[in-house]
Amino acid sequence: MTPPLPTSPRSNNEPEELARARRELSRTRPERLRIVIAGDPRRPLRSFAFSARLPTLIGGAVAIVFLAALGLAVAAWNLRGWVQSLQHRVSAMTAAADEFSRHPLPRLASTAGAPLDLVGPHGRVRPEETVPPERLAHFSMVSVNTGETIEVFFDRATGEPDIPSYRALRRFMRCQRTTAETPIDPRLIELLYTISQRTGQRIELVSGFRAPMYSTATLSYHTRGMAADIRIPGMTPLMVRDLAMSLGVKGIGYYPVSRFVHVDVRDDKAYWIDTGEGKGDDDSATHGVD
Repeated sequence: MTPPLPTSPRSNNEPEELARARRELSRTRPERLRIVIAGDPRRPLRSFAFSARLPTLIGGAVAIVFLAALGLAVAAWNLRGWVQSLQHRVSAMTAAADEFSRHPLPRLASTAGAPLDLVGPHGRVRPEETVPPERLAHFSMVSVNTGETIEVFFDRATGEPDIPSYRALRRFMRCQRTTAETPIDPRLIELLYTISQRTGQRIELVSGFRAPMYSTATLSYHTRGMAADIRIPGMTPLMVRDLAMSLGVKGIGYYPVSRFVHVDVRDDKAYWIDTGEGKGDDDSATHGVD
């Protein structure tokens, strides 16, 4: 009787090709998606085979499209905010230009050809006379943004600073974003001098002139050279606010969080408190001062 053939995977004399074929058949192959279309019974069936990874690929594509749409939505939202901010700045610039055109800076005919930085606060070029020592007054300031310091000298009798001091003060109180300058109202200079004399301290300037496009308040007094945000060493903002009130300052803004006080020389009384971030905008509220 003939013995049965061995059933081992491979005998010692099994060819290499046959062993490779056995291994290939023993592997587990991934299932393929197959679509069968039955049409005319006289024709053979049509079938289409797809990779088993097709659902994963479709899911990944859908996820990518969703993320792209989400990114575009966020970008559109941010762009809307930028456009609104730009529209506000353009509106503020237009309103400021209209206001300045209707109320130009006073200037005498004799100073029509004089450079702007040589025209005094009252609209005339200061003569180059020597001010007597008893009439000479001065105060000092330091910028918290740049660390610059300035010493302002002016005639106590007329309230007008000398030309070098006026030029330096315009530069010192420039817009920190654009470096633009503007004429400084002489009443503001006198107010800063009075505060310095009452406290005996150097005034710390937080913000002076602000270009219209960077002011969130339309026609802010910062855009007219009529306002300053200040701090006084050794004094809390509450103490500075009370001092400004005692001096009869018309425009006062109290910023306890940002720790500064806004003062301006407007004609009507206004007072407000800002407990937020405190950007120093002087038209955020107009509550009358008692």
